[in-house]
Amino acid sequence: MSVPLVQKDELLPLMQAVPLTGADVLDLGCGIGSLARRIVSETGAASVTAIDTDAAQIARGKEKGGGVKYLTGAAEALPLPDASIDVVVMMKSLHHVPIPQMDRAFAELARVLRPGGQMYICEPEYAGPFNDILRLFHDEGIVRAAALKAIKRVSAGVFKITEMTDYLRIVNFGDLEDFRKRMMNLPWLKNRITLAIEAQVAAAWRDHCAADGSAALSSRMLVFVLQKGQKPE
Repeated sequence: MSVPLVQKDELLPLMQAVPLTGADVLDLGCGIGSLARRIVSETGAASVTAIDTDAAQIARGKEKGGGVKYLTGAAEALPLPDASIDVVVMMKSLHHVPIPQMDRAFAELARVLRPGGQMYICEPEYAGPFNDILRLFHDEGIVRAAALKAIKRVSAGVFKITEMTDYLRIVNFGDLEDFRKRMMNLPWLKNRITLAIEAQVAAAWRDHCAADGSAALSSRMLVFVLQKGQKPE
């Protein structure tokens, strides 16, 4: 079995997989829009729309600007016209769609994509050092598995999978406190973090960190490129 390539920049495999120059791009599940702004500045996209369910994140994105159109919305009810998008990017965001709404979300994506339009879906495999620690306080195993099943279902219909690949993402942390600040202080996690969980995370950290306390934690990313069918001649 071949070892996945390490990618330091997640924009690179995106640019290699789908044509962004001159395209109308949707970054779905954009957070504060960091990737969307890079797509604007580095790829020659015609337009970039960034959508997230979190209004506070969208507000932060709007403050940063960057030539992106920011909208608050959900994958299962996109605030976009029919056939208005060439490329949809879902960077580690499909598993955040509620499981009962995943099929509806793909129906919405089919609606807003032009014939022949493409989706780039990047989902983290639930394995590796990063996930070994993450699952101690934020277990995403069920939703990540559901996301992969949804991709398989939709590829039997209006979409077809044109490419499947993977790469290793390395996340660097200066020490355990850096990890806590970046990964354990999210608003929806605060009530879940108990003293027992803190102790488990500290023990797992010791298994993966370097002598100076820092850690470079790897996570395998699964990439799927899906294409919407062309209209009949």
